[in-house]
Amino acid sequence: MSLIDRAADMLGQVPQPQRKPVAGDGPETPGPGLIERVVNNDKQRSDFRPDRNLSEREAVAPEPARAIGRVSRTLHIDLGKLRQQKMITPDAERSPISEGFRRIKRHILSNVTNSRAGPGTNLVMITSALPGEGKTFCTINLAISIAMEMDRTVLLVDADVAKPSITAALGIKVAAEQGLMDVLLHRELDVADVICKTDIGKLSVLPAGTRHARATELLASEAMRALLQEMAERYDDRIIIFDSPPLLAASEACVLASRMGQILLVVEAGKTTEAALKDALGRIESSNAVGVLLNKGAAPGSGYGYGYGYGYGYGDSA
Repeated sequence: MSLIDRAADMLGQVPQPQRKPVAGDGPETPGPGLIERVVNNDKQRSDFRPDRNLSEREAVAPEPARAIGRVSRTLHIDLGKLRQQKMITPDAERSPISEGFRRIKRHILSNVTNSRAGPGTNLVMITSALPGEGKTFCTINLAISIAMEMDRTVLLVDADVAKPSITAALGIKVAAEQGLMDVLLHRELDVADVICKTDIGKLSVLPAGTRHARATELLASEAMRALLQEMAERYDDRIIIFDSPPLLAASEACVLASRMGQILLVVEAGKTTEAALKDALGRIESSNAVGVLLNKGAAPGSGYGYGYGYGYGYGDSA
């Protein structure tokens, strides 16, 4: 049985929620409940002239009117806003959701130190098949949970460049929100110039930056490959987590997936169809560590709650 068939079978076995979840994809409608099950192995695109090739960091962005400079101050994360969204905070008591993400991050961190996983496993992408399945909610919770580790730091990258939401969800206010796209567009801009330190000591944020009609081509460029390598290798203790667009809604997600060391695909219980799951998994099948995280599910025998089940593998060899 292929990894897609196994994932589809698992999705079919998930109990349906006994009441309608309210979690959403991102800060607007976060989910109050989470069943995480990780199973083994498993736009904005504008028309452009074909006679032009996108060279490395091609300067076709809006005029560089804003000053380019390092964000040196420590930015404040609104913990009250996180609590309202039912997200993890460093000062919170143990809870089912924090314990769930502790279990998830153990697999992520284990893969980072597992030689079979190959290089770049500290590049972790969180995505979904469709919008509204809770990927941003899961991304932020995972990032904060890993930032609570004693020996790890986290860089949270908003790679949903068409609809960025990370800084808004965290309650961070950045005067000139340069970010990932600007680094790819401007040779003189170093990634360290736009990374925002936060008052969650081991958590930094890289905003999406200036929107660009050729975002897919920029993410597929040699400049992006070099940037990812630099980000992965600059600090030994760093985990880089990417909030990606949905796989079936934006071409950027598939481009990012091809360059990630680990991928978590968020699916929503009672909403994601078997066909959508198969299609999404088919777009990211690779030798990378791939997991499926079930969100907004019902714990068997307990109504709407939490349950855990995990298994990680590498491609079809697991």
